[in-house]
Amino acid sequence: MTTKFQVVDETGCHEELRRQVKDILIRVAPLVKPTTGLDLPGVVTFRIVTVETARATMSADMAHLMRLYGDVVPRWRRPFIRLSSSMLLRLVHSRTAVLCEFLVMAATTTVPGTEESVTVFVPEALHHNGILTDEKNLIALVFHELVHQVQNWASRHRENWIANRAMTLLDGGGIDFLEEGHAFWADQIVTGELYGTPVDVRSAPKSEQYQNLARRGSGPKIDKYEVGRLLVDSAVETVGASLFNEVWTDRRMLPSKDEVDEAVAALAADEPTRPQRWASRLQRAASQGPSEPA
Repeated sequence: MTTKFQVVDETGCHEELRRQVKDILIRVAPLVKPTTGLDLPGVVTFRIVTVETARATMSADMAHLMRLYGDVVPRWRRPFIRLSSSMLLRLVHSRTAVLCEFLVMAATTTVPGTEESVTVFVPEALHHNGILTDEKNLIALVFHELVHQVQNWASRHRENWIANRAMTLLDGGGIDFLEEGHAFWADQIVTGELYGTPVDVRSAPKSEQYQNLARRGSGPKIDKYEVGRLLVDSAVETVGASLFNEVWTDRRMLPSKDEVDEAVAALAADEPTRPQRWASRLQRAASQGPSEPA
């Protein structure tokens, strides 16, 4: 299947950035399959947008998820879902103004009514995150978000995991660690191969405004990127990419809370270790042969 790459500058002011992103996509897209073992979707779309458009896009994505959630929960719960949805959407809309302008480097969401994803970039946020100081940072970020689009394609935007777990749509649990860790794992491999040393965009020089806002929101947080990368790296090393990629279609293979907790503890240890529980479970599944459809 041939993939169509669409990069659109909706601000009308960042044509050079649009060309950069398009060139990077064409350059790194052939590296997705060899790195992850996953196929590219038929269409890959990146949009360069204003803060207001990014805010509206993120709010619309949450509204879309809430509607889907309301469709799959028991009927008796739906009135409560509608009430909580309106409150949650107001909260999301109020928070995303600052997030979109300063803190969030990119957001990859589902295009409602399609099987496609879209990634939005806000030039101001790229500046405050230091992404534009070195093309290496932009390459790492573009590849990371491209992997998120590939994940969405493989999991059918999490539909393969919903079944009787409707909350998967809103609270991914282990899925969040899987998706962010997998994308981080992949972008570190690719940038390491391209430059000899992996490029971690989180170490790019941040603006003073970004640092001030980040300090205000500081607190004990679990690093989903590092924890997730540790989980993914251990699993792929143990069972290989082919079996690992069954996780995108079989909800039973998702990392459990205990398996994530083990990775958190392994990363936080004075001498970091490798988590084994999830990798061992996947290895046992491999020895038992192909799993039945979920």
